[in-house]
Amino acid sequence: MSRKANIAADGIMYPVAPPFDILYRNEAVAYPVGPHSHNAAELYYTLTDLPDVLINDQVSAVSAGTLLILPAFCVHQLYHETGVVYERYILSIHTGWLQSVFCENASAFRYLEESSIPVFLFPEAQQKNELLGLLDELLSFPDRDTPESMICFFQGLGLIQQMVKRSGIRQQRSLPVSPGQKKVNEVISYLSEHLSENPRITDLASHFFLNPDYLGRIFKSHMHVSLGRYILLQKISTAQLMLRKGQSVSQVQETLGFSSYAYFFRTFQKFTGMSPSRYRRQYCPGINGSVG
Repeated sequence: MSRKANIAADGIMYPVAPPFDILYRNEAVAYPVGPHSHNAAELYYTLTDLPDVLINDQVSAVSAGTLLILPAFCVHQLYHETGVVYERYILSIHTGWLQSVFCENASAFRYLEESSIPVFLFPEAQQKNELLGLLDELLSFPDRDTPESMICFFQGLGLIQQMVKRSGIRQQRSLPVSPGQKKVNEVISYLSEHLSENPRITDLASHFFLNPDYLGRIFKSHMHVSLGRYILLQKISTAQLMLRKGQSVSQVQETLGFSSYAYFFRTFQKFTGMSPSRYRRQYCPGINGSVG
């Protein structure tokens, strides 16, 4: 298995090695994974209803039989409850490898790349059977880079490509959002625009005309993480994006309102498993990795 967490308890960045990785799970979850991202696109086919799915800055319900296509570096959290059985297939595709294979034709798969719009597909019966057959066949190969496994992989990718074209990326079925989820989405959207201000829960409650205790409860009931921790997670996620775009470590620290470089360094390394400068060198080609 090529997927592994940099740091199990707090990690927000889970790397995937080329060319791809595939998993099948049908078991009770002992330790749900918090909001996180990958350096690869994730195709998550859930066979279990998911009541509170976080994707970027939106939380909603996702029904069994939905294929979620999450672009590289998309922050998400799909399941939460300890002891609940979740059945799912997860196909992670290293987009850098995919681009090297298709070269000028790689634009056909731009929905897998960073900053693309997450896609939700709802396979019909025949598509579902074909998709499950290809995923099960792909799981049967112990090695990911043999000719046989590659043939199966591209057959599966071709099927998914057909489904994407037929549905239209920007015309996906709207996902159900409860009143509580709608309010949480409003808070998340506000936070994304005010991260550098280091908002406190009392400030947020005042802005939304809510009691602070109530806001904290409703947020945790849908996000399954405290508001304070989510703010920190979102800061680190934003820091990753800024570093990948080539901004310096000191610029990121100051923009996101971290009180000192030392605090930013410790927090970033805790959540990603590497220093900010190393992350910048690894994911932003052509820079020298300097702190300033």
